[in-house]
Amino acid sequence: MSFNLVEAANKLISTELADKAGSFLGESETGVRKALTGIVPAVLGGLAEQSSTVAGADAVFRMVNEQSQTQPEPAGFFGNDNTSLLNKGAALLIDIFGDKANGLTGLLSGFSGLRPASASSLISIVAPIIVGFLGKHVNSNQLNAIGLSNLLSSQKENINNAIPAGLNLSAITGATTSASHHITTAASHYTEEAAEPAGTGIKWLLPLLLLVLLAAAAWYLFGGNTSKSETETVATTADSTVKEKPLAVTEPAVTGKVDTSGNYVYDLGKMITINLPNGAGSLTVGENSTENRLYKFLSDASAKIDTVKGNWFEFTNVRFVTGGAKIDSASSNQLTNIVAISKAFPTASFKLGGYTDNVGDSAFNTGLSQKRADAVVAELKKLGAGAKSIAGAKGYGPQFPIGDNATTEGKAMNRRVAINVKSK
Repeated sequence: MSFNLVEAANKLISTELADKAGSFLGESETGVRKALTGIVPAVLGGLAEQSSTVAGADAVFRMVNEQSQTQPEPAGFFGNDNTSLLNKGAALLIDIFGDKANGLTGLLSGFSGLRPASASSLISIVAPIIVGFLGKHVNSNQLNAIGLSNLLSSQKENINNAIPAGLNLSAITGATTSASHHITTAASHYTEEAAEPAGTGIKWLLPLLLLVLLAAAAWYLFGGNTSKSETETVATTADSTVKEKPLAVTEPAVTGKVDTSGNYVYDLGKMITINLPNGAGSLTVGENSTENRLYKFLSDASAKIDTVKGNWFEFTNVRFVTGGAKIDSASSNQLTNIVAISKAFPTASFKLGGYTDNVGDSAFNTGLSQKRADAVVAELKKLGAGAKSIAGAKGYGPQFPIGDNATTEGKAMNRRVAINVKSK
């Protein structure tokens, strides 16, 4: 019998598990089981669609390998940081579906009758399990990126046949009735005979999924639906731990307007030249720019570090590709300037914060904001920022808005990344 990836993935989820999940999540067992029938082909279909190009195949290959190696231990699901598991799952959905992830949540919620928050949590839990399983399958069969792409392509018919009636995933996964695409190369040697039998290598994941669902239930019932949106978070520096509540910027917000792409474009004011200390050169920037405001704070001996609210400066020209964490190329100049400032003030350290508006699922938005903050940190280091100058990154999602989410302009203002001075 030829290998069926959908059947193998479905074996990760038993009827008993689905029944218990329904009880823990406060949802009907029927609704949970119905949602699960759509999640498996949706995730596999999203991976197959993304891997249909050479670049996409490489991205999926890295994704499944990383997930298979970082699967958390069951005991970790009951720790104090169990909400991070859902955030990581939500971030993984962004990697797979990009700006279509919220659409998938809506479709599965409508199809199954689950509340949107429950549907989002269920997808964020199951997706990493499936991706991790696929990574183990790739490793056991010694597949490369092209081999994985061919495997997923060969399974498109099985994936499409598994999509339940009444759930239209074509806009999300590009599902069709054919499975003809293959990326071919002399280095690809995937065969059906080399595939892992559907019943092997996955039984160990059954209790793991139950534990994850238990953790999700606890999160949902006791923490995930709380109204405490402005909870103080703990920020750890190299030598101390202080409470940090990122509510305020150091100076009044700069005015601006929303452009045709939905980005908030700041009024940078007249151009000025900043002469940086310690031989770091000079910068020509707008008077209202992040660079000038940050420079003024760092060079002012009377400006003290606020260990409660933080010393936050919104980036005036750092933007991302819609729905993802890829930094727009136009952001490079400002990030390069920030690196120059970090070198001019070598004793200073900075933390990056990512934020979103309040549209869509909160867990998804928090995951997206974390990936964006991480992307900025990675780019700053790539541009030459010293490791000691970066104190970390945190995605706050829709928390701590600086604009009115009831307006288009306010939402655009809230979709941002900010930098906090941790030490001078």
